[in-house]
Amino acid sequence: MNDVDPFDELVVRLETARTRLDGVETPDDAVAALEELQETARQISAEIDRRRRALSDERGDGKLDLL
Repeated sequence: MNDVDPFDELVVRLETARTRLDGVETPDDAVAALEELQETARQISAEIDRRRRALSDERGDGKLDLL
């Protein structure tokens, strides 16, 4: 059973991509690393939105508070 939080996995991916960006040697490698950072950041944003909605649904008040 996987007890790792999906958000934590995304943060690890983000950190790995950032580290990769630090070590790029070609413009193409930089573009690939930046694209990975962008996609992972989009997924993190979607996970935060999902958690906000879940919290709002759980409370039943319809408010989308910041986490």
